[in-house]
This record gives sequence, C-alpha cells and structure tokens, in this order.
Amino acid sequence: MRKLFTVFLFLFTVSTTLLPTTANAQESRNSKSILLLGVDTGDLGRTEHGRSDVMMLLTVNSSTEVITVTSIPRDSYVMIPGYYMDKINHAYAFGGAELSMQTVENWFDINIDNYIVVNMAGLKEIVDAVGGIDVVSPSTFTISGYDFVEGVETNLDGDKALAYSRERYTSGGDYGRQERQRQIVQSLISKMASFDSILNFQNVFATMSSNIETDLGFLNLVQLFTDYRQLANNIEFYQLSGGGTMIDGVYYDLIYDDSYNDVLNNLLLQLN
Repeated sequence: MRKLFTVFLFLFTVSTTLLPTTANAQESRNSKSILLLGVDTGDLGRTEHGRSDVMMLLTVNSSTEVITVTSIPRDSYVMIPGYYMDKINHAYAFGGAELSMQTVENWFDINIDNYIVVNMAGLKEIVDAVGGIDVVSPSTFTISGYDFVEGVETNLDGDKALAYSRERYTSGGDYGRQERQRQIVQSLISKMASFDSILNFQNVFATMSSNIETDLGFLNLVQLFTDYRQLANNIEFYQLSGGGTMIDGVYYDLIYDDSYNDVLNNLLLQLN
C-alpha cells in the first residue's frame, strides 16, 4: 500500500455514519473512536509494509453531535508496545494497524474502537471521483510541476491533490503538510455533503474499495453516510504539536506537555 491518504475522506464518512439517529440514540453508545492511517506503500509500484506517515484520531459523540479529528505527527517519540521508544509511524511497520492502534491507546490511556487504513493512490481516485476540489494554499511552493500561491484558490484534480498533500520541505515542514491534508478533508466533506443521490456515494465508495483496509463494515458505512451527511459542519480539528530533537543521530518530534494535555482532555471529554 502507499502513503494512505484517502483516509481523509473516510474520516468524514465514518464520522457521519457513526452518529445514531435521535430515535436510536438511547440504544447506542455515546461515543466512538477510530484511528485513521495513511501508509507509505503502494506508490510508484512499492508493495512493502510501510509506515503510517498520516495518522489521525477520530472521535464521534452522539450527545453533542460533535466530531473531532486530531492530527498526530508521524515523528512523535512514543513507546511502541513490545518494542521501544521510537517514531509513532514505525508502529505500523512493526505490527500493522493493530499495533498502531495499541500504541495510541497506551499513549493516551483510552480505548480505540476501530481503524481505517487507506492507500495514498486512493487520494487521486477519490478526488477525481467527486469531480475535483478547491483549496486556498496557506503558502507558496512548487511541487511535481504544480505551482501553489499563498492566498490563491486552486482547483485540484487527483494528481494535483496528491502533490499538494505531500509537500513538506519548503512550506512549514510536516506541520504544514498536515494543515494542507486537513484542507483536503474539509473540501472533500463539503463536496460529498452536496451529493443528492445514494448512487453518487456508492460510486465514490466503489472507487475507494481497493485502496482501504478496515475492521468496519463497508456496506454499513455507505448507508449510514447518506443518513448523516448533514453533520458535515460539525467537525473540529486538533493538532498535537512538539519540537524536533536528535536522539542518537535520529530526528524525533517531542510532543509538548501542554499540547498533549489539551488533546487528552478533549479526548476524555468526547469519549466519556
């Protein structure tokens, strides 16, 4: 698989699908959590078991009807269960989605219900499937022959969206890249929320099906998505932040205590 980023579409899909109807609210759990992973295999013919260079933790609270998405820096220095202190994205290389989920659970002392892993190649397919998206670049840079100008709206097809989501060397590093990925999420949410036919959703999901791995029921996601797309405006984004440091010659991101505590408090509020 590749640096899985179609996960950002599923971020919205699962978010909206897991909120119960008012009639069923009393019969279901109050909250849900899902780990979203983007993995760096599958691109340019690569097939090895890669690392989760995109990682987001999704929570859904049916009482408040609030969806939160927390971006986790790929270089975060954490304890990987059964191994040692390392970059959090190495957990996927060591033990797949299950170990990635266990690592985040242990780090925050929470339970995560499910995971979704998406192939980066799927980003191109999904953006093309919805007819392209519009973003306003927060910085000026050039990548893969595409020029982006700060403050200027740009229409992205699949290839251009892939390039936009991957640049991290000249425009804010990995944090800048995470900001652009969140932009793509929001644009996909807006585009899909405007769909007026279940056939639209089914066509998009069919496009994605070969590029995802999840322990959630796919058909249920399709149906529930159509029921709760009106929640598209109830998504809040959070970012774990830290400072870079070298340990034994390797770069790591040491997450700041105040950032960790802010995110933890929000997670506990959402999952309580």
